Amino acid sequence: MISSLFSLTPLHQHAEPAQRILGIAALPPDSGELARLLAADPAPEVRIAAALRCADLAALVFAWDAEADAAVRLALAPALAKVLAQAQDSAGARAMLEAQRCTDAIRSEVVRHTHDVERRRTAIAAIRDEAALVELALHAKHAETRLVAAERVQTPEGLRKLGDAAKNKDHGVARLARQRIDAIKQRQEQDAEADAIIAQLAALASEPGPILTAVIELNRRWQALDLSGETTRLARCEIARRAIQARFEREQNEQRARVQFERRLSAWFEALGTTAPAAPDALTAMRAELATLRAEARERSDDAAFARLDQAESRIARWEEDLQALAGTLALVLEAEQLAAGTSIDHAELPARWQALSRTIRTPELTRRFEAAMTTVEQRRLAQIQAVQQEANAARQHVHTLLHTAEQALAAGQVQAARAAADEIKALKTGAGLLPKPSTQRLGRLVQQLVELERWESFGQQNARVQLCERAEAAAKQTLDAPQLALEVQKLRGEWKALDQQHAGVPKALWERFDGACEKAYAPAARYFSELAAQRKEARKRREEFIAAAAAHAPTLLAEPVDWRAVERWLRETDLGWREGDLGNVDPGAWKKFDLRFKAALAPLRDTLSAARARAKAGRQALIDEATALVAKAMEREVPSQVKAIQARWQAEAKELPLAQRDERALWTKFRAACDAVFEARQSKRKEEDGRKNEHRHALQELCAQLEQLARDAGKEDQELRRALRDLQEQWKQKAGAPGPDLRDLETRFTKGKAALEVMLSARVRSREAAVWQTLAAKERLCEELDAFIRSDGGSALPEMASVEAQSAAAQERWAALSALPAAWEKKMLARRDAALVALTEPAAAGKYLARLEQGAAARREGLLELELLLGMDSPAEFQQQRLALQVKKLKERFSSAATTTGALTASERLVAWCAQPGVADALDRQRCERILARVETAR
Repeated sequence: MISSLFSLTPLHQHAEPAQRILGIAALPPDSGELARLLAADPAPEVRIAAALRCADLAALVFAWDAEADAAVRLALAPALAKVLAQAQDSAGARAMLEAQRCTDAIRSEVVRHTHDVERRRTAIAAIRDEAALVELALHAKHAETRLVAAERVQTPEGLRKLGDAAKNKDHGVARLARQRIDAIKQRQEQDAEADAIIAQLAALASEPGPILTAVIELNRRWQALDLSGETTRLARCEIARRAIQARFEREQNEQRARVQFERRLSAWFEALGTTAPAAPDALTAMRAELATLRAEARERSDDAAFARLDQAESRIARWEEDLQALAGTLALVLEAEQLAAGTSIDHAELPARWQALSRTIRTPELTRRFEAAMTTVEQRRLAQIQAVQQEANAARQHVHTLLHTAEQALAAGQVQAARAAADEIKALKTGAGLLPKPSTQRLGRLVQQLVELERWESFGQQNARVQLCERAEAAAKQTLDAPQLALEVQKLRGEWKALDQQHAGVPKALWERFDGACEKAYAPAARYFSELAAQRKEARKRREEFIAAAAAHAPTLLAEPVDWRAVERWLRETDLGWREGDLGNVDPGAWKKFDLRFKAALAPLRDTLSAARARAKAGRQALIDEATALVAKAMEREVPSQVKAIQARWQAEAKELPLAQRDERALWTKFRAACDAVFEARQSKRKEEDGRKNEHRHALQELCAQLEQLARDAGKEDQELRRALRDLQEQWKQKAGAPGPDLRDLETRFTKGKAALEVMLSARVRSREAAVWQTLAAKERLCEELDAFIRSDGGSALPEMASVEAQSAAAQERWAALSALPAAWEKKMLARRDAALVALTEPAAAGKYLARLEQGAAARREGLLELELLLGMDSPAEFQQQRLALQVKKLKERFSSAATTTGALTASERLVAWCAQPGVADALDRQRCERILARVETAR
């Protein structure tokens, strides 16, 4: 950076963009000045040159974020990609690659050119365009890069394209694409299976008949699917399951209601009995209950209940007829005599009934016979009542005890114990006499609950065993792993045994069905365990053979001369084959024993290698000591050759026996420091000698600084600058003397300073010429504004006088403020301006002027096409056909007559003629005109 230290105005700070571009070439790629030009220079071409030169990642990222010009961004993209690929700042490069502002094109270039594997992975992970990923997966240099890019391709179209293109190029990428396509296909098939299962579940909710087996099968198929994340299908399946559950609950409620009705009907039949009641009210109550039961049977359409109710109705009718016939005293007397003749001690309320009869029908004979019978019954009752009462009390107490025991067993779920207690109560109930009403109610509830629980237990046992059979049969069809299948069969048999403990009465056919299904389901697991035992036996044999082979080969590697690299490689490959080879798996206990034997077999070879490495480390340390001893005599002539000899010995020993990475790295660091110390000592001595040569350079540097100051001094006249340049050249010839290699940089600096001054003088001349073109452009725009003002009125009438005068005065004032053009150009532009001003004030001139504008529009567009052709510029796409026609026309004119080519106008003359022609350009033509002006100005 000598030029920056001594010159007043470096080229990269010059006012002209072209000079700044020349100065950029001399700046280092990581210069701060280069970063400033890239970020803040007003000229796009300077920023483009800075972008192509810059190697500062932070500066390029800042420019990429802030730059709005499309051309500059186009140049920034490859430069940024190149620096990102080579940058040492891994964190900064990673942050830029992962940022949203980074384009996929930049990331793709980084992937192609970087040597950092992690950076390639970061760039690939950030690429969003799948087409770019496919391109990298097909054409990247590294196989790993192609595979990582292929893993990011997700769509079926991209995967098919990748698989077809990589079929004969990269088998790994093609295989990955095929696997992804197969996975997508499998997922689609699984989705179709899930939809079919959901549809079948929804249909089962309304399908008549038993559906339990179908629901279990569908549930098994559903469990086999992997639907993690499929919230919509899971919700639809849950809705279908709830509908089926609602059906099950509805059918269960109907079954429960039916069972309760049948139980109530049976209880009513049991209460009805076979004998007629004594009171007519009982028959009336029976009639009412009969009507209620018949109405409920009609609602349920229960024909069997109707048949039983018909039988009950006929029985009640018969009892009514018997009761009507059974009347009178005779019947009562006969009943009393029957009681007396028997062994009964109960008078059956005969005295009360006798008293209820009319006295007219109670004859003395009948009265005697009745009273004699009642006396006999009363005497027998009084004789037996005391003994029977004691037995009844004991039986009643026992009944209460058994009732409590049965209720306790029922509450604990012990149905068999409760049934035994209830049967014993039934046997003792007759001898216990009349039980209290609470005891009778408790006994009725006990019997009712017991019957219901026995029925449910029988029903549940049957269903549970059937379900176990179905599960065992379904397990035989499942494709589970052998261990899982064995556990499933074991679980089923355990559940069957648990049911046997609760209820032992199992049909033989059902047990044979369950046992056969379990045997069939367990058959694949039995085969698997047999094969696994055989494989482990084979693996033990292989490992025995591997250990024997390793133990036999290890001593052969120590034969002289020993190839230590081969020893290390063999140990590494043997370890890899032992742990990751195809020797097969053994059980953990056997593995520990085999591993100890393997290590013992290789221990002598490993110990020998460790001893050799220890000797090598000692040799390397001796070389370090030799290099350290040479620092004291660093200036001797033969020291560099001695250091090189030591380095060669180091390389030879390193090739013969490499050390472990940590030891090799530590020793190499020490050795390199010792060698560097020798050369640094020699360098410091040379610096002392070079100090004496700097005085002569200072005088020449002063002349260079004066010349560079002249190049930065913009206030002096051209003649004064040229005279000062001649004086400095004379002084340089006197002081420089004979040219030498040590002054070559100063000679280059002086030459550059001279060139910079001459460039500045030339730029002044070009600047004065460029001012002429800028003035021409300003006057053309002023005339175009007048034309636009005239055309906006449409030529129908003159605008208001005040507006016309204001517009005319403003135009003339702006024209006067501009510099004068060359005489011929100024005359043409004045003619256009004056014609427009006349059209503003005179209606007749305005109409003619508008017609002239319309007629000249096509000529103006053709003039722009001619200028673009002449200057070698591109035309817009919509004018390509017209441009082609114009080229054909010009070729015909060129070959028609040789005289026509001699008087062809130059680009400058055509541009002046176009500016002098009236007309209003649209936005596109205005942009084309500005580009033409810039090109003409640059060409001059």
